[in-house]
Amino acid sequence: MSRALVWLLLLLIAPSWSAAESGRTIRVAEHAGVPPLDPADHAWTRAAATRVALYPQATAPGGPGGAVLPVEARALRGAGRLAVRLAWPDAHENAAAPLATHRFADAVAVQFAPAGKTLPYVGMGEPGQPVQIWFWRAGQPAQRLAGQGFGSLARSPDAAPEARARRTAGGWEVVLRGEAGARPGAAIAFAAWDGAEDGRAGRKRLSAWQALDVRGGPSPTALGAEARSSGDPSRGARLYTEHGCVACHAPSVGLGPSLAQAGGIHWPGYLRRAILEPAAFRVPGYATAMPALPLQADEVEDLVAYLMSLH
Repeated sequence: MSRALVWLLLLLIAPSWSAAESGRTIRVAEHAGVPPLDPADHAWTRAAATRVALYPQATAPGGPGGAVLPVEARALRGAGRLAVRLAWPDAHENAAAPLATHRFADAVAVQFAPAGKTLPYVGMGEPGQPVQIWFWRAGQPAQRLAGQGFGSLARSPDAAPEARARRTAGGWEVVLRGEAGARPGAAIAFAAWDGAEDGRAGRKRLSAWQALDVRGGPSPTALGAEARSSGDPSRGARLYTEHGCVACHAPSVGLGPSLAQAGGIHWPGYLRRAILEPAAFRVPGYATAMPALPLQADEVEDLVAYLMSLH
C-alpha cells in the first residue's frame, strides 16, 4: 500500500469535529480565559478548523519526498495567550530517546512571520526578516527558536511555549500555547517531521504562510500584493519554456530548487520577488545563480500565475 493511501485512510479515521476550511487563512477564535492545552478539550470545537497542506521540502538534499501531508489547524486566543492545535495522520509513534541516537522523533513547528507587508522565505526566514518558531518534538519539552535563513536557527531567549500532545488511533494532536503579545506579524506557517522517515532538520514537510485572522489584530488583507497575481498561467507556462527555466529547475537537474510545488509552498509576492531580484535571497546548496530575466511587468505576473498553479 502506498504512503499516500495510508495517510488518506488515517485521515479518514482520525477524530474531527467539523469540516475543515480551505484556503490560506487561520481564523483565531476568542476564548474566555486561558486557552486549553488539552487537545481533546471541548473548547477547541469553537475554533474553525483549516486544512493545511504540508509539502516535502525540495530544497533539502535527501528530503522526505512522497505525498503531501494534510494537517488540521485551529487557533484560540484569550487572557494574553495564543494557542494553536495541530492534528495530522502518522502511522507510527516515534519519540526521542537519549540512548537511541540512531532514531529520530516525530515533531511539529509553528512559525511566525515578522510584522510587515512582505513575507520572508517560508523556510526559516531570511536575513533582515527573522522568524520566531514554536517547536515540539515527541518526548521532549517544547522550545522557542529564532531564525534568519538557512543554518541560522538558534534558541530564543524569550519564554518557550507550553505544549501537550495526544496520540490518537491515526496520528498526533498537539497544542502549543504562548504569549499572544509575542506573536509578531499576521502570518504563520507549519512544518512536520516524521521519525519513521528519519525526519530532522530540512528533512520535513512545510506549509505556505497562512494569514492570521485575529479580531483587533492585523487584517489578512494587509498582506496586499503578497496574496495577489493578475497574470495568465497559460502565458506564464509558455514563458517558462521560452526562457529555459526548466533547464535549471527540473527536479532531475538540480541546478536550482525544484519548482514542481511552488504554488503550494509560496505566495505570489515571494515568487514575484524571486523573479525580479533573484540574487536577493539564495537557497544554499545551489551553485548557479539565477540570471535576471528581461521581462515586462505583465510577463512577470504571467510567470507568477503559472508558478502558483504548480502544486
